[in-house]
Amino acid sequence: MSGAQDLTIRLSWTDDRKATAVVVDADDRPLHTPQPRALGPNTATAWDQPVPSVVAEMLGRVLFPPSVRRIVAERAPYLAGDGHLRLRLVLPGAGDEGPRPLGALRWESVRVPSPTAPAVAWEDWGAEAGPLPDGGRELGRHPRFTLVREVRPVRPLPAMDRPGKGLVLVADATSVHGDISTPQRVERVPPPESWRWGDADRQRVTRALNGSWLSARTLPAPATAEEMQRQLASGVGIFYFGGHQTAGGLVVGAEGGVDAAEWLDAGTVAGWLRTAGVRLAVLMACDSAGSADTPGSAVSAAERLVREGVPHVVAVQGKVSHSRAATFAGGFFDALARGCPIDVALRKGASLLDGEGAVPVLYTQRRSADLTVGLLPEAGRPVLSPTAHRLPVGDGGGRLPLTDERFRVHLDACWSLSEAPVLDVLADPAAVDLPRLLDAAESTLHAARHAQSLPHEGPRVWYACDAPAGRLPRTEGELRGAVYPRFWESPRGRGRGVGLVVRCPAATAFTMGEEFREDLERLHGFGWDLRGVVVQVHGPRADHVRYAAGRVARLLLLDECLVREQSRQGERSDPPPVAMPSALAPLTGAPGPAAGALLERVRTANDAEEPGPAPVVDARAVVEQLNAEDTWGDPAAEATVLRAVGLWWPALHRQLLAAYAALRTGPARAWSLRLAAARDGDLEHWLRRAGNAVPDPADLPLLDGLAELTDSVVLALVRAGLRDTDAFAQWREEDLSPAVLAAVAVAERGRVTGADLERPDTAVALDRAGLIVPADLPLLDPEGRYPGSWALIIRHPLDERAADWLYGLDPVLRRLAGLSPAPEAYDLELEEQVSERRRALRPPLPGH
Repeated sequence: MSGAQDLTIRLSWTDDRKATAVVVDADDRPLHTPQPRALGPNTATAWDQPVPSVVAEMLGRVLFPPSVRRIVAERAPYLAGDGHLRLRLVLPGAGDEGPRPLGALRWESVRVPSPTAPAVAWEDWGAEAGPLPDGGRELGRHPRFTLVREVRPVRPLPAMDRPGKGLVLVADATSVHGDISTPQRVERVPPPESWRWGDADRQRVTRALNGSWLSARTLPAPATAEEMQRQLASGVGIFYFGGHQTAGGLVVGAEGGVDAAEWLDAGTVAGWLRTAGVRLAVLMACDSAGSADTPGSAVSAAERLVREGVPHVVAVQGKVSHSRAATFAGGFFDALARGCPIDVALRKGASLLDGEGAVPVLYTQRRSADLTVGLLPEAGRPVLSPTAHRLPVGDGGGRLPLTDERFRVHLDACWSLSEAPVLDVLADPAAVDLPRLLDAAESTLHAARHAQSLPHEGPRVWYACDAPAGRLPRTEGELRGAVYPRFWESPRGRGRGVGLVVRCPAATAFTMGEEFREDLERLHGFGWDLRGVVVQVHGPRADHVRYAAGRVARLLLLDECLVREQSRQGERSDPPPVAMPSALAPLTGAPGPAAGALLERVRTANDAEEPGPAPVVDARAVVEQLNAEDTWGDPAAEATVLRAVGLWWPALHRQLLAAYAALRTGPARAWSLRLAAARDGDLEHWLRRAGNAVPDPADLPLLDGLAELTDSVVLALVRAGLRDTDAFAQWREEDLSPAVLAAVAVAERGRVTGADLERPDTAVALDRAGLIVPADLPLLDPEGRYPGSWALIIRHPLDERAADWLYGLDPVLRRLAGLSPAPEAYDLELEEQVSERRRALRPPLPGH
């Protein structure tokens, strides 16, 4: 199971002052009969030191009585890949806290079976059948659980949709100290332990967000109440505070320097955050989630913020040093910038605080389904496509093929359905989290295997390792310490091995030599059962990344590399308006010729190390100006500009192609058709926008690769439902490949049969024409007899239906996809039966 499963536990007081924990459904109705357990005198205390085992055991009995344990134990053994169980603890409402607040409960200290525990260990834990065999694992450090404290807000969510939701406002008040006047008394805030850490959290947050889809704005230190209110007024998505908390309020700077401070009530801060539209507040301040000094006092500052309308608040139980707070902030925001939900990002940040008494915790509003901060589309992380295309490496020269849509693959299927050990190079400018994608695929396969009662193997475990200087760890111990997520031992012989993603900057890839290949070969001697290695080349320039990936592939003696398809939203989306760099102002707001402005921006980007965000221009205005005046030169020069836009800013590229199809006159329109044919989706978009003005083949100037263009146009017209047009009749008469002719015949027949999947190239053409999808395989080819089925399945995401189909096949066929163990004795006849299908998974590229 991938992703997060939710399990909600409601905690409340009974009339006889006992705590009741019960699992509830979406309507807040109990799923079982609760079994109250008495609370000890210190249960609600946020301890400064690690929780004693006897107290943790008591908390386990209170929060996980047998009726609750059984439900948790039913789900936990099936979590795999990036799947985790999100436990939501619903706290009593604002008016019914009971004898003491319960938000400070250290349920992170409760022990459950370890990540590698078998199902029987979970059954024993659910039945309270004795101590855990290996001591178990604390919930707060368990990779299969995330913990959320839910409270019911007394104020509604902000109704306004403010700008700046991709902006992180960082307020640092760690240097403030002295006497603070609170409503109860005057308190003393000590000076920081070292001046060196006074600015560490601001630096860590800024560094973690650098180059990401979130942008940081830091306040002058120490942060004051006046400056915080002023900066929040323009709209902010995330608020970070580093400093001190006392008596339910924040300690901020005042006039007079670091020796002057004032107390800021949490209710006042909540009002500012609601008005700003803040979705997440992070309070790296001691006791901001509960105080050890005043057990039974009013609710914590974090809980007050949530009750006053802030959707999510991360805070600290116990005391945390400035240096450790900075360490957590760096890990937390790094994970958040990579698209992790808040609870997962908190777990990653908290993992850096091993040995600390302080515990970061998450409060959120009741029934909150969105734990991803809820960013605006223009500032949000693009939905990156897991689709890639195989390209020949060659000798570095020559022309790339017009289209490689025949050799499109889906990364999770490409690397999960492979019997042979994987060694691939991937050009991926955005450097997305590949282990998360691949672990999700392994979870899908694991669930299908369990449904078919074939539990012979566990999932393959994927790790990532950075190689910024082009060198890899030289020993097994160094590799363990360098990979993430953290390495854990898996039972030998029970899994599908280990996969490793080596992340390498393009600038480094240009300078790598034979020692890198030797480092990769050395990895196989570390005893990790290494089944796959993917070198992920990344960087800001898509063209440089592609060239560097080809160079690495040649260095590793590979015939091809993979090029990740960029998102239609763009690998680098525009930042929010409040964080728009001033260098882009002339393109976004100033009047002027759109075509000339775009040309200048392309020239600037070509000379820069990083192209930067896409310019905001009107694509139709660009084309109208080019029709009136060829400011970009001849058609070949114009095509060069369009190629550059396509490499750097895919969303803008598609807008330009649509405008070219609808408005462009002259030979340049034919060039745009050729560029659109590099991707079937763009080509279909082009043809639809052209309307009744789709050009006939005879109207096109002589172009290289006209045969490939003809195949692509015919398939796109079929896919777009334009077979009844004059243009289709003209293109239909051109010299088409046998596979495309077969796809056209199927379209005219109106029905696909299993026999149509006999040839892999025909199956690919049917797929490109939109006439078949993997969901059809159980009906068309239930036994997996045709090689075309295997060529088709690797082109699409590895979903549950495809996995069920695979595990319903003969074990011999499953073996060719690496989903069954190898036979004990080599059977030549069986190998001959499956060899053709094995080749269909990755048909050879032209010229290989």
